Amino acid sequence: MTTFRVVKISFAFIVFCVFAYNRIKKEKQKRLEEKFKREFDFYSIYDGNQTELIYAPQYDSEWLEALDKKYSWENFDSYDNRFWEYMYRLFDTLTEMSGKDESEEEFFNKLNKPQKVFHSLLAFTGDVDNGGVNQFFFNKPEFAFSVLEAFDELKLNKLKNDYEKCLNEFIGASDSYLKRKEVFNDISINWDQRWDAFKSGENEIKSADILEDYFYTDEFKKELYKTFVDYADKNISLFMWK
Repeated sequence: MTTFRVVKISFAFIVFCVFAYNRIKKEKQKRLEEKFKREFDFYSIYDGNQTELIYAPQYDSEWLEALDKKYSWENFDSYDNRFWEYMYRLFDTLTEMSGKDESEEEFFNKLNKPQKVFHSLLAFTGDVDNGGVNQFFFNKPEFAFSVLEAFDELKLNKLKNDYEKCLNEFIGASDSYLKRKEVFNDISINWDQRWDAFKSGENEIKSADILEDYFYTDEFKKELYKTFVDYADKNISLFMWK
């Protein structure tokens, strides 16, 4: 057998092994994801209502004009900007309208798609700002996939790709998560042990460091908030009664 033929066969074998490995890896990830989804009732921005306004404030042109005068993206303040005003008026008021007897899942499914995007974004930013990606997954796993869908809807491609890596790691550690969550929720165990159960999960989402490295910067927050505000402005008829 010539040297060239040996090299050719070896190369073909390597290509086959790489292909087989990637296929097995994808199939394993798919099985993990299916198992993970069976453990939780996950939200999706594509489930339930899509276009109907069920909960919404009245359209207020004076309020919108006042925001135009008050806020400028050139003079950005991460704690005082149009995004937060939209949260107060376009989301916080909805929870008051829904009533206390409605479950969180029922409320989510009654929102239309742009409202679901906003709800998912707020769920993510609220926990990540407070305690990181690990805290978000620990506290609000039901939003895990709707957040990915929201980033895709908003065309936040870098954030979506980095978050998807975190999500895949979370899915891979789902058994560990369930055990840690059980310990954390057990009030018969002392607080230090419960806190350790929460903190130990940080080592399981290694890709979170990449996302968090830029997530807290003013530059990124401006991009994130402006992207959503532009999206809401284009779909304002799905956020306010006209």
